[in-house]
Amino acid sequence: MMSEYLDTAQAAKELNITVASIYKIVNLEDPAKRLDPVNRVTHKGDGGYRFTREEIERIKPAYVKEDLTSAQAAKRIGRSTTYIHQLFKKGLPYYEAEFRGKRTYFIKKSDLEIFATNNPDSGKYDTIYDRKSKVYLFQPYRWGNRLARVCSMKRLNRNRIEVMLQVSTDERIPLERAIDEGWKPAVTITDRKAITSYGYAVFEFPLPITPDSVIYAIIDEFFKLIGPANLRIQIGEFIQVEVKKSVLTGILPATHPDMIDKLKTFIRSGEITPKFDGTLIDTGLSPVTFYLPEKEKAKLVGKAEEANKTLQEWLESTVSEAVEKEDRI
Repeated sequence: MMSEYLDTAQAAKELNITVASIYKIVNLEDPAKRLDPVNRVTHKGDGGYRFTREEIERIKPAYVKEDLTSAQAAKRIGRSTTYIHQLFKKGLPYYEAEFRGKRTYFIKKSDLEIFATNNPDSGKYDTIYDRKSKVYLFQPYRWGNRLARVCSMKRLNRNRIEVMLQVSTDERIPLERAIDEGWKPAVTITDRKAITSYGYAVFEFPLPITPDSVIYAIIDEFFKLIGPANLRIQIGEFIQVEVKKSVLTGILPATHPDMIDKLKTFIRSGEITPKFDGTLIDTGLSPVTFYLPEKEKAKLVGKAEEANKTLQEWLESTVSEAVEKEDRI
């Protein structure tokens, strides 16, 4: 009976392809990949192609895989296909096979699950700001007289972020839970445009002991007045903050002497300069322009690539080494 056969829509669902693809594989020359309908000659009068269950099962291995493609694996953990390919280099097992007419990487679901279990943070990366929620690293939260700080932000994917709040010396809780308990942000910020000037001033702050530390207050001002797009922060034995050339408007020696003193104390690269309307954080960098024959420039680019550096980074380190050597002489 005709009702025992699958139509094109049902066949497409079984093979996890589009209806348009069904019409393509019906006409393939390779019989191993061709889907043969029972009514090739009469399909127009029948209202479309019809296929037996046996024919669908015969062709299915060529179009349906139990294992995951790189794209499917990436979607499962909320990351990019490029990220999955990077995991291959870190030990995620995979194999390569022909699939739907091209060579494709595959990952077994069990291998992806094992890797995710053994590397719980493999699908996450540190960030300092979430534009959607306006949460930023070290943001202060209050609940009554208590003060807490955002201590960790990890991006899971474009829409999800994992934020932890340090509510006491030995307790961290998810921000979602903290908000449910009544914690509210004490400081909020707005997005600011990215500054296009080259380079950063670099600060190295000691790790604060208490959430009301002046160090945190300085970083709050960076976020409010300069914006997260112009900051880079790393946490280790100290807090390293890199800042684009910018002005802390309203931060003056007469109004914020302690803050300016701390900026001068902990700057490692760059300059702090008072202005009439605030405090200038300058990178201290100035351009040097010189010209080379194209062949000589290509040689320098090659040396930078060998050192796994950009041309700018390689030139900076090479010039610094040369100057230091000259000073020793």
